[in-house]
Amino acid sequence: MRLAYFSPLNPAPSGISDYSLELLPHLAAHADITLVVDGYAPTDPELKSFRVIDDRAYTAREFDSALYHLGNSPTHAYVYRRALQEPSVIVLHDLVLHHLVAWLTINHGDVQGYIAAMGEAYGEHGAALAQRQVLSLDPLNWFDYPLSEAVVKKARGVIAHSRYVADAVKRFAPNVPVAQIPHEMPDISLVTQGAARRRLNLPQNVRLIGTFGNLGPTKRTTVLLDAFRAARREFPDARLLLVGAASPNFDIQGLIDLLGLRDVVQFIGYVPFDAFHTYMAAMAVCVNLRYPTAGETSGAVLRMMALAKPVVVSRVGWFAELPENAVAKIDVDDHETEQLTVILRRLLDDPELDNALGENARQYVIKHCAVSDAARYYAEFLCAVLEGGAESKVYGEVQDGKRETGKEKREARSEIQNSKFKIAFPRHSSPVTEPALSKAKEHPSPVPLDWRDEIARAHVALGLDADDAVLEKVARAIVELGLSE
Repeated sequence: MRLAYFSPLNPAPSGISDYSLELLPHLAAHADITLVVDGYAPTDPELKSFRVIDDRAYTAREFDSALYHLGNSPTHAYVYRRALQEPSVIVLHDLVLHHLVAWLTINHGDVQGYIAAMGEAYGEHGAALAQRQVLSLDPLNWFDYPLSEAVVKKARGVIAHSRYVADAVKRFAPNVPVAQIPHEMPDISLVTQGAARRRLNLPQNVRLIGTFGNLGPTKRTTVLLDAFRAARREFPDARLLLVGAASPNFDIQGLIDLLGLRDVVQFIGYVPFDAFHTYMAAMAVCVNLRYPTAGETSGAVLRMMALAKPVVVSRVGWFAELPENAVAKIDVDDHETEQLTVILRRLLDDPELDNALGENARQYVIKHCAVSDAARYYAEFLCAVLEGGAESKVYGEVQDGKRETGKEKREARSEIQNSKFKIAFPRHSSPVTEPALSKAKEHPSPVPLDWRDEIARAHVALGLDADDAVLEKVARAIVELGLSE
């Protein structure tokens, strides 16, 4: 199969660049792959053996099939355009492509194109909403309107990494075959906590909590800081590391100072890929919260799990689908900070729980996310689409030709589900049955905790770009005002 592979690749700034870097060598065992890029040369040595062409030189008739990796950022603009022009199989890394579509239209002066896209996807009501949005009459929460419908309906097949995205695609494009394929993760060697800390010159005798990835309103950073501050009352040796780039207009250092956490919270910022792993290995507990979700699957969370770390996530989207005995989950509601505080205290106090949760997490990744398996699933689905016989299918649930029985699934669960590992919550909070928190809400709706969370949610609701000048002024004003509780 001659396959044209459309995806951002390093040095293009996208997590999907790293995803493709890991997948491509394995997928090459099943297809003759040509990388199609947008005006640059891939820099990863692992991709030197691949043929590379520019999108402007692409001719569809030279290939049997094309694979379009789509995410919600401008680095995917050329992929999105080509997927509309030359329909084939798309990999929908984000269900929400609204920000990308807005960038392609509004940001380039094509207001009518944006209104037309909203109208095509959501009818007259959608067009009216778009009209009021561009006139600044009513803010529109872009996460409520995915704007991926057009490219999905044209596709010959869709690959999704979660039930959340697969089910959404089936709702608005029931005739398009959908392959649900687990997000891949290569073998990651374990690094001991002590060795990682020595490598990074971090103290050995403190409890380190880490969060990883780009920092911004959707990562619930204010919630994490408030919960950490509360947990420190019981564990004064706890320290929090924020590893990843932050928006220029999300004044994380000002927020840290405002909460009086300068001595115990460290903003590390962006670090190279290898150091990213080492920081994860150095942590006692990892946290990766998310709301709202664009339907993304987090490679960072899977890396933490592969490193056998106890990880706390929000019970939304793909994160809610992770096994209850492999991560700790919290609801996104008016008790979000309180729930996270209790979880952090429990994990900081119980190394046995940490080890059990981390080992379950690692075994889940090893069993379900092997990159060689993902490549094989890709190839099978691509061939089925090419031959005209593709059907919607969930890959990875059948092992060695048979589905796991209920007994086997129960036996696979660790003693983390025993009563000694249950986490008790305040009486007014949701009931707890496992380390994960309460039963997932079908439509979680967070209640702002204070003015900082109001601002964070407003950033999302307005659909403002991370570099928007308005946000820069707001962030500067907050610091200058010296607001406090």
